[in-house]
Amino acid sequence: MRFFSRKRDYRVSVGQDDWVTPEETLVDSHSEYSNLEQPISVNVFRATTGVIVVLFAVVIFFSFKISVLGNALYADLAIQNKTVNFAISPPRGIIFDNEGRVLVKNVPSFDVIAISRDLPKESEQLYSTIGFLAGIIGQNPNELAEFITENTKKHAVFVVVSDITKQEVLDITQLHPRGLYVAATTKRDYVDGHQSSTVIGYTGKVNREDLSQDDYYLPPDSIGRAGIEAMYEKTLRGTHGRIFFTQEESGSVRKEPESGENVVLNVNQDIQQTLYNVLYDVLRGAGLSNAAAIVQDPRDGAVLAMVSFPGYDNNLFNSQVSQADFEKLFLNKNKPLFNRAVSGLYNPGSTIKPFFGMAGLQEGIISPQTTIRDCVNISIPNPFKPDQPSIFSNWREDLGLFNLRRAIANSCNVFFFALGGGHDNISGLGISRIVKYLKGALADTILGIDLPGEARGFVPTPEWKQQAINEGWYLGDTYNVSIGQGNLLVSPLWINSYISAIANGGTIYKPRIANRIVDGNKNTLQVFQPQSLGKLPFREEVIFTVKQDMQETVLSGTAKILQDLPVTSGAKTGTAEVIKHKSINSIFTAFAPLENPEVTITVLVEGSPSNEGYAIQAAHDFLKWYFNPTRKTPLDN
Repeated sequence: MRFFSRKRDYRVSVGQDDWVTPEETLVDSHSEYSNLEQPISVNVFRATTGVIVVLFAVVIFFSFKISVLGNALYADLAIQNKTVNFAISPPRGIIFDNEGRVLVKNVPSFDVIAISRDLPKESEQLYSTIGFLAGIIGQNPNELAEFITENTKKHAVFVVVSDITKQEVLDITQLHPRGLYVAATTKRDYVDGHQSSTVIGYTGKVNREDLSQDDYYLPPDSIGRAGIEAMYEKTLRGTHGRIFFTQEESGSVRKEPESGENVVLNVNQDIQQTLYNVLYDVLRGAGLSNAAAIVQDPRDGAVLAMVSFPGYDNNLFNSQVSQADFEKLFLNKNKPLFNRAVSGLYNPGSTIKPFFGMAGLQEGIISPQTTIRDCVNISIPNPFKPDQPSIFSNWREDLGLFNLRRAIANSCNVFFFALGGGHDNISGLGISRIVKYLKGALADTILGIDLPGEARGFVPTPEWKQQAINEGWYLGDTYNVSIGQGNLLVSPLWINSYISAIANGGTIYKPRIANRIVDGNKNTLQVFQPQSLGKLPFREEVIFTVKQDMQETVLSGTAKILQDLPVTSGAKTGTAEVIKHKSINSIFTAFAPLENPEVTITVLVEGSPSNEGYAIQAAHDFLKWYFNPTRKTPLDN
């Protein structure tokens, strides 16, 4: 008899052969204990597979990118890692005139480069090498030794001397001095030098500020400092090359630089040279030095020529500037690097009178038939001192009836005193309307010419005067502005632009030096189209009336000298007193032919001791050449 019954025990063995296999786990997912044993979802396997595929694709992509797409880049980096390399500045783009003639080109230049690691380590051999080089290039051996020693500590490779002669190149390369190499590069050659520097500008070596502002530049590079060279710097500069100096027998590997793109100008070489020469002749004959002139096509604003005196030879900047040239360029009180045509601000004098004539007609202040008697002076009573009236005089006594046409032709100040500030039967524009029209014609606006340093004109207002000098606005101030004096300041560029607008019927165009960008094969990459900045704030019939009035200046007025031109023209003479210097600025502006104008010119000559008409003489000589049907070459000085 059994006292207890024996039940079957459930045991799990821990023996080596009795572990639960994965298959059993998966099978158990169908058991009644499924709440204890959860199955692995198929999504887990899908996600794991997806991650593996993505990682594999990333590895394949970067392998392809590095080994195939980036082969050239990483090959270059590999070369750089095992060599000493020196950047080669690229040749700058060529600058052409509007007929495709070269104004700026590149010529070969050679620099001596030192490789610090290759220079002799022994002092005796090093100084022997330096003495050899100093003898060839004509430098002091001790100074050259100090320069090389200092730079060897700081740089793996550096320029020892730039722009050596071909004979010096031969002397250096024949003897193969250890650690010194000759590298071929280019430098700028300005074809016309003095005659075109106002427009073209010049280049100079980069400085620390240039290097910090733009990662493109490297120490051997040059950068545009003025004119087109500066304005189109990013277009003209190219892509750097490199010289890789190795320990192998080949010595070096050269990666050629890529030239910059080329700029074609609206400027015409013959017109530029002639404008320069005629103004130079006038200045030389008068014993004067400061002047500016600009010639444009009034139909689209294209600048055909521009000069500023005193000028400078931009080829001087192709090598180290001597102390004498430095003083002549940078310490000269006449500022030869200053572009007076664009950056200079002057009283426009009587050249503003056609503008105020249009304003008076527009407002109905005057009509073409409105007259005054005698162009002598205006007397304004002084309420504080009745016995001391203010007298505003004409520049010469001229009798008879003066309407707008005769007032423009003979430059009658009295008529424009009355037109601007009012007198007798002419109520006057008043300063508020004068300011409105000047600002409407962009007199205080940057016109946007593609040259650096354009100055913004200044239009005085009563508010400005009160704030600036704590003084109210007087009627005399309005009178002064009405004849282009007082505090009204504009550039020769603006005068020429507003006269061009009269010539073309009212459109103020953006002045344009450059016409288009082309590649090395002269394929056009970009064209700079004419751009209207706005309209003169006057009706078409008003503009036409004043345009005809300006012809009278040539027929019977102050510009009769232009009567010998083979075409009709409109013009306006002007003078502006410079009280500070007790002198007169002579100004002249004109357009021709009258009916379909194709050229506008403005000339300003500073510092004339009297009203000698130097500006009109220069403009006349230029226009006579320009409209000569047989002209083939520039007018020489």
